[in-house]
Amino acid sequence: MKKIILLLVVCNLSFASEGTKELKPGSAVTAFTIEDGFKLNEQAIKNLGISFNQLKGNGPWEIPKSALVRIKHSTGVYRKWDGWITLVFVHIVEQTKDSYLVRSIDLQSEDEIAVKGVSFLRMTEADLNSDTVDSCTH
Repeated sequence: MKKIILLLVVCNLSFASEGTKELKPGSAVTAFTIEDGFKLNEQAIKNLGISFNQLKGNGPWEIPKSALVRIKHSTGVYRKWDGWITLVFVHIVEQTKDSYLVRSIDLQSEDEIAVKGVSFLRMTEADLNSDTVDSCTH
């Protein structure tokens, strides 16, 4: 079921001239910029099972292993701030059986970190940043 919903998230994009992306009305993705990331509507967040935990204190922060994103030789977390979701790179300070202790100059107290549904955020971001037209948009 979640795979079908994700397809609906990424298939609601259309492409304007010069490779910029416009969002169709009713899309799960409600806003997107390369600089700020993307916004999802609340129903999409609920349907995809995405949840966030708020960071407390000045860090380093303990996060569950489910929150970490690995891309080639980099690690990061998805931060939600003012509704915008973006990948923030982190440095792993320590690892336990169930969690990581991380730090990042781009994170601060009160930021929200995705702890569930992270793979859906990664796929959505990858599609939004793709230079190719997804075949489901035609």
